[in-house]
Amino acid sequence: MSIINFQRSRLMETQTSNQLITSHLKDYPKQDYFVGLDIGTNSVGWAVTNTSYELLKFHSHKMWGSRLFEEGESAVTRRGFRSMRRRLERRKLRLKLLEELFADAMAQVDSTFFIRLHESKYHYEDKTTGHNSKHILFIDEDYTDQDYFTEYPTIYHLRKDLMENGTDDIRKLFLAVHHILKYRGNFLYEGATFNSNAFTFEDVLKQALVNITFNCFDTNSAISSISNILMESGKTKSDKAKAIERLVDTYTVFDEVNTPDKPQKEQVKEDKKTLKAFANLVLGLSANLIDLFGSVEDIDDDLKKLQIVGDTYDEKRDELAKVWGDEIHIIDDCKSVYDAIILMSIKEPGLTISQSKVKAFDKHKEDLVILKSLLKLDRNVYNEMFKSDKKGLHNYVHYIKQGRTEETSCSREDFYKYTKKIVEGLADSKDKEYILNEIELQTLLPLQRIKDNGVIPYQLHLEELKVILDKCGPKFPFLHTVSDGFSVTEKLIKMLEFRIPYYVGPLNTHHNIDNGGFSWAVRKQAGRVTPWNFEEKIDREKSAAAFIKNLTNKCTYLFGEDVLPKSSLLYSEFMLLNELNNVRIDGKALAQGVKQHLIDSIFKQDHKKMTKNRIELFLKDNNYITKKHKPEITGLDGEIKNDLTSYRDMVRILGNNFDVSMAEDIITDITIFGESKKMLRQTLRNKFGSQLNDETIKKLSKLRYRDWGRLSKKLLKGIDGCDKAGNCAPKTIIELMRNDSYNLMELLGDKFSFMECIEEENAKLTQGQVVNPHDIIDELALSPAVKRAVWQALRIVDEVAHIKKALPSRIFVEVARTNKSEKKKKDSRQKRLSDLYSAIKKDDVLQSGLQDKEFGALKSGLANYDDAALRSKKLYLYYTQMGRCAYTGNIIDLNQLNTDNYDIDHIYPRSLTKDDSFDNLVLCERTANAKKSDIYPIDNRIQTKQKPFWAFLKHQGLISERKYERLTRIAPLTADDLSGFIARQLVETNQSVKATTTLLRRLYSDIDVVFVKAENVSDFRHDNNFIKVRSLNHHHHAKDAYLNIVVGNVYHEKFTRNFRLFFKKNGANRTYNLAKMFNYDVKCTNAQDGKAWDKNTSMDTVKKMMASNDVRVTRRVYEQKGQLADINLTKASKVKADIYLPIKGNDLIMSQNTKYGGYSDIKNAYYTIIEYSDKKNNSIKSFLPIPIFIATKNLTNQALLEYINTVLPKANNIRIIYKKVYNDQLLKIDGFNYYLGGRSNDRFCIDNAIQLIVPLEMQFYIKLVEKFTAIISENKNIKLKASSVKSRNPINNQVENITLEYSQKLFDYLVSKLNEPIYTKMRGNKSTDIDSVGRRQFTKLSLEERCKTLAEILNIITNMNKKLSLSNINVSASRKVVNFKISSLNEFKIINESITGLYSNEVTIV
Repeated sequence: MSIINFQRSRLMETQTSNQLITSHLKDYPKQDYFVGLDIGTNSVGWAVTNTSYELLKFHSHKMWGSRLFEEGESAVTRRGFRSMRRRLERRKLRLKLLEELFADAMAQVDSTFFIRLHESKYHYEDKTTGHNSKHILFIDEDYTDQDYFTEYPTIYHLRKDLMENGTDDIRKLFLAVHHILKYRGNFLYEGATFNSNAFTFEDVLKQALVNITFNCFDTNSAISSISNILMESGKTKSDKAKAIERLVDTYTVFDEVNTPDKPQKEQVKEDKKTLKAFANLVLGLSANLIDLFGSVEDIDDDLKKLQIVGDTYDEKRDELAKVWGDEIHIIDDCKSVYDAIILMSIKEPGLTISQSKVKAFDKHKEDLVILKSLLKLDRNVYNEMFKSDKKGLHNYVHYIKQGRTEETSCSREDFYKYTKKIVEGLADSKDKEYILNEIELQTLLPLQRIKDNGVIPYQLHLEELKVILDKCGPKFPFLHTVSDGFSVTEKLIKMLEFRIPYYVGPLNTHHNIDNGGFSWAVRKQAGRVTPWNFEEKIDREKSAAAFIKNLTNKCTYLFGEDVLPKSSLLYSEFMLLNELNNVRIDGKALAQGVKQHLIDSIFKQDHKKMTKNRIELFLKDNNYITKKHKPEITGLDGEIKNDLTSYRDMVRILGNNFDVSMAEDIITDITIFGESKKMLRQTLRNKFGSQLNDETIKKLSKLRYRDWGRLSKKLLKGIDGCDKAGNCAPKTIIELMRNDSYNLMELLGDKFSFMECIEEENAKLTQGQVVNPHDIIDELALSPAVKRAVWQALRIVDEVAHIKKALPSRIFVEVARTNKSEKKKKDSRQKRLSDLYSAIKKDDVLQSGLQDKEFGALKSGLANYDDAALRSKKLYLYYTQMGRCAYTGNIIDLNQLNTDNYDIDHIYPRSLTKDDSFDNLVLCERTANAKKSDIYPIDNRIQTKQKPFWAFLKHQGLISERKYERLTRIAPLTADDLSGFIARQLVETNQSVKATTTLLRRLYSDIDVVFVKAENVSDFRHDNNFIKVRSLNHHHHAKDAYLNIVVGNVYHEKFTRNFRLFFKKNGANRTYNLAKMFNYDVKCTNAQDGKAWDKNTSMDTVKKMMASNDVRVTRRVYEQKGQLADINLTKASKVKADIYLPIKGNDLIMSQNTKYGGYSDIKNAYYTIIEYSDKKNNSIKSFLPIPIFIATKNLTNQALLEYINTVLPKANNIRIIYKKVYNDQLLKIDGFNYYLGGRSNDRFCIDNAIQLIVPLEMQFYIKLVEKFTAIISENKNIKLKASSVKSRNPINNQVENITLEYSQKLFDYLVSKLNEPIYTKMRGNKSTDIDSVGRRQFTKLSLEERCKTLAEILNIITNMNKKLSLSNINVSASRKVVNFKISSLNEFKIINESITGLYSNEVTIV
């Protein structure tokens, strides 16, 4: 056996994930060159230029490129599987302990009982007991399994009987206890005591209702009425919801303060909506969350509504939390109410769980008799219901999960629908009425084993266990045997009620965090941990301290500082100030005294939500404004969201002059141990026992604080900064926020010195340390997708520095905003407008000054436009303004809309800020726009006339609160506003950008790291017609990185850090225009550096560089890790021995997968290339996939050869010629380059690696096709004409749409491309078929179908999408595959590339 080793160049792509970054450790000098980075979630574009924006060269290639990689996945799924594995392991351990406790006593009665149980899963011939009877549990002469199941049809019958009568058969006792311990219920109310007779439903209900905001509905008085309705039997869910909604009429208390402009009728209506949404949610019906919490901008349709049924809520909770923020805790409380209602439906008052289940079993039996007698009259219907096993049939067979062919089961809802449909067709009778009524109440044929059993708390099972053990105690002396200080009975009870506290975590300390594992528990003693020796073996206190240290986040800005709890007194004050400091009354901030008065008299007392009206009332009551004045209150979104809840809690429990630092400690403890009340009480006693009595500790332990903030105490209180321009004494962030009206982002901006102080603090901390970039990335609070991208970017900068033997003077960074989980699908504009128009009432329309006829025409006209048409800004604004000019109120002539008669105007002038969002745009007559010019605020006469109409549009949801504020603002823009606009062009608020730049600054402290706003680059591309076509090739990432250098540098030099001083000098009427910046020279700050932009030469250089296609494109190669195979088990009858993973590899019997089944779709880690001789002694070179379950075993070459021998038993003289070929490896096969894909039977898939280059005209046609296909793939049910999709043609600078002629031109071009010499070598080249059969079909297609087909032909060349299809033109196409035996190929090379692609080597295999 021989291994061929290949020497790779030093900078070659090393295949471990831990590649080293070393350029920051070398003493490289700084040189005048720039690096640009465009960091996406699955790509990094990079470019290297001199200071004149010319790309540098290396090995005669331009230094720019695109690095591609699979997006980093979050660990959520893996964590889910891991916690499920642990749960099942712990359950197994419980049952093992149970067997140990019963072992001796059981052996005296039935010595093979446990062996029979364990081997029940084996076929007869594999059992060791030699007992061939089909009975497993009972094998007595006079009592067998048959007798047992006749006596006890379900396990609950046994439990009920043992509670009532006891037993003298130890096996029955074991089976009952085994079932109770295996399915022991949830721990949501850990430590609480409730039993079958006492259950405090109203408390759970109160907890859920207390945080929901109503106008006038009095929840406290209504609680018991709501409770009664929810618990009422014999009423359908929807009837209950309606009854609860009607309670608003009974329990109302009007508050004139909050809603002087909202009539009482309106308040009642809103409250009914809110209460109905609440009722629907807790009853398990579909609830509208917008009715419950108010609206949120930019939200997916599927996150606006929620139905808590089965696992749906748990699956969606993370997504909902992102959109709804803290409201998620209210939804959690509603889920508790839902669970409590379900529990009451499972367990009747006064009965135990088993008694209730037996009653349900009897009801099922009775219902079945009635249903059968009803259907017996028609034999076909009867058989279809009770005997058929067809797929997709929701009959009784599938309802009781007895399907045997393709599907085993169906849901209760589906079964009820199917049964209802059948029964409704029968003649009227009492039985028919009964069945339909039971379906309506959802109580027909109740089942025993249902998902809803998950809502049963462990206390109810514990109650049964204690009764059974009491009843059976006298008959079984072993239950009283004492060891380790506990009797067997006590140990059984402990096993049921003990759960490892979450702050102790996994108990296997070998896998601790320092060894790269997940465990942090601290041991007192070694040895096995059981529920009864837990306290002796594990140190709770120290484990909890380790939990805090390891699992709480670090401050966003200061390295290594722990974050504050969200409810800490300091953090909640900061959050409240951050909000109050944004509030403006008539354009002015709240004075310090007014703000403090507001906090002391409102937020520190119990109060209702502070809306604009309540703030206005507060100002009037305290004579801060006159009674008659109607102030313009801006800067808040509806109401003040933050509050000082924890402060009020502390005052209530600890008294007025409480010790603040003790209170902060208590709040931290509540945040950590809140779920474990027992541990919380213990901790508070240990820490503050001398200061707090038991009653106070009890009150404190009832508080609920959750979640952590993003900032540390040190950041808010421990760092002093000051205004750079002023000469005031340094103050902390929180002091400045208390005394002034700055928010955090302003304090961290260039006006103050805080950012410099933070950098100094961080530098002190890291001084003298060798920085390990890997560790820093791990610490950053970033999503895995961004972490991977940032790591790739760092490696690129590292390689560039090594190539240049010098560090760049500047690095320009742009980071993609979204990762998968945050990408939102936008509502269709058509749907959004149609919904808003439908909701508008006729009376409101007439009041607003529109004619009824005019509104009708608008409504019917809207229906004629599809989404692509409404992508026209003018048309969309036309409908959001209800067809009126924003400034004059005149009707707009729709036929003249796209002429020069009408303009889109920027409310904040475009010369001052580049805000192109709809919040800053209006549609108006050109004459009105000319009059308004660049002056802001809008002329007072226009405001006075149009304000009622604008208010109407706002009220109907057609324009946003922010747009309304901009239209009606009366205060002129201040120098601070203006500098804020510029700051927004330069400052990126995105967390991942901050983290990336922080990281680069730590590694390369002398380099200028500049972040670039994507919008600025996008505008530059747009203004200069640099077309970007994503579906063509991957060059656009590199070109974006290049433009980041150009645009970033010009902005950086134009507005250097002192631009605020520039405003102070020039005042508000300063002398530049953002929109026209590149029309003039831009000088560098340091005169000797020359110009950052030369209006005569720079654009030519940029155009020349952008026209080049000499771009390096490389892919990250990787070893597949994680899941070993498909998680669904395949039946033994369908298993093929070699390609299925056995159920249990370490059990000789169960590993026979043709007998017991196995897992399909084994995942492979990588491929190995081997050479061997076949039986005819021919030399064969072959690919061999190595499965993950083999690769994880630290394979030596010898072990690998042994595995290969088992796979290829007939092969001789095997030798490994290339040990690991990874996924996405670049290969050269018969003259064409490909990337290596996954396995397909005995072949491997490949995808094209050559980048497609086409002339500008074709790029434009492809851009139009791409635009059209993108819209229809995002919105499946959208009806869209291809001709309505438009784009600017870079050749003639005209806006054009795709036509039949253009589509034919593109078709001809793509066919000619496939016939070029390089593409004739491409496998799967379909040019002949496309040119003959395809062409005939193509000419017959509509323009829409042509666009789809052109996208598919393009994909045949680019392979951007792995799924290939040309079905529209009757040509077959599929992903390319190559046989494992590669000896038959003419050429097979492995091409290794460094991360930039500027170094590479080839290894010839064939």
